[in-house]
Amino acid sequence: MVKILAITPIIGSTGDAVNERQVITAASRYSKRVFVITPISIKDVIRRSYKMYLSYRLSNTKMLLIPFVLLPYNRLWVLNFMIFILYSLMLSIIAYILDLRIAFDLIYVRDPRFALFISFFKRLSKKTFVKIGAIVEEEIHTSFLRRLMKLIVCSIDRHVMKRVAGIVVNSAEFAKRLVLRRQFLSKKIIALPPGITWSIIDIVKRYCPKRKRDVKDEIVVGFLGWLVRREEVGFLCDIAAELNRRGYKAKLKVVGDGPLRKYLINRCLDKGVEIEITGFLPHHRALCSARKEFDVLALPRIRSETNSSIVPIKVVEALALGIPVVVTDLPVYKRLEGKGLYTSKRTPKHFADIILKLLSTTCHSIDYGFLRTYSYIYNVRKFLRIALGNKS
Repeated sequence: MVKILAITPIIGSTGDAVNERQVITAASRYSKRVFVITPISIKDVIRRSYKMYLSYRLSNTKMLLIPFVLLPYNRLWVLNFMIFILYSLMLSIIAYILDLRIAFDLIYVRDPRFALFISFFKRLSKKTFVKIGAIVEEEIHTSFLRRLMKLIVCSIDRHVMKRVAGIVVNSAEFAKRLVLRRQFLSKKIIALPPGITWSIIDIVKRYCPKRKRDVKDEIVVGFLGWLVRREEVGFLCDIAAELNRRGYKAKLKVVGDGPLRKYLINRCLDKGVEIEITGFLPHHRALCSARKEFDVLALPRIRSETNSSIVPIKVVEALALGIPVVVTDLPVYKRLEGKGLYTSKRTPKHFADIILKLLSTTCHSIDYGFLRTYSYIYNVRKFLRIALGNKS
């Protein structure tokens, strides 16, 4: 039974926080002791929303919450970079002090920027595994900033990859793209894909009845998660508008929130599409809302190296809840085709064609046996065995 230090965001309802929270919960089952250092927004501190997460943690898990705030605009990237540097320095000092007292067997860090100064301490770096969840420069859309950010991010990533014990990624496909982008091969690369906690899925399925759609009812096109540019959220309105144009009554239901909320509402108003946005909900409530109200989950993501190599947690969770999923035809989804997931060309017409076709059938073949391989319990145990050098 190992002792683990985890530095990762677990407070909140975004996909990253939900994902990391389930990773930590699964790791706690195989560990003697887990100490979590998690960033928390000022808003969550004021609302005391962290209390729920503190009360539901396992008895062998302790948490240290440290406020962390980024400025909201890309144009202020220099200030944000300075915030990351100061925060990383503070994290390294805290981690070093804790390790002197507890002597952790493994240190898990989400984001190379958080691990920057940890990588300078040999005592820490030799047992640190850093998760790289995305190619960060793809999120910068101003060409001038993109060049500068790429130089900075690539430098930090390569430095961390060189010094730590290994890198954690969401998939083998993403690992290949990351190595090509960074032009550096880490000592050890372990795939820990986004997955599901089946106990949560079973509870939601038990208490939240699946939506039963009458032919005369409206079509509810659903979206679950973070309203940001990479999700191409404006395209959701185009899909619903195309369904309306064909004589159906389509509604867009968003379980989530994000910086593009106002843009999405205005676009739907222009298209004459009814829209409902719930805002962020606790994880189980978000899944319950999707199961009860979605006819289909639509995910018209833009093509990028990150999107093309990672299956989002919301896709796997929707399939586990029996919700059919229609996504942009990106390579990473090939293994899920025919198992409840449908791929589409990224045009409103093609998305609408597939949605109408799948809704015309009463039975969807979702391969629940295949989805079991996305279990956090299974994948985290595998990760710990490889990271600690025990493959038996």
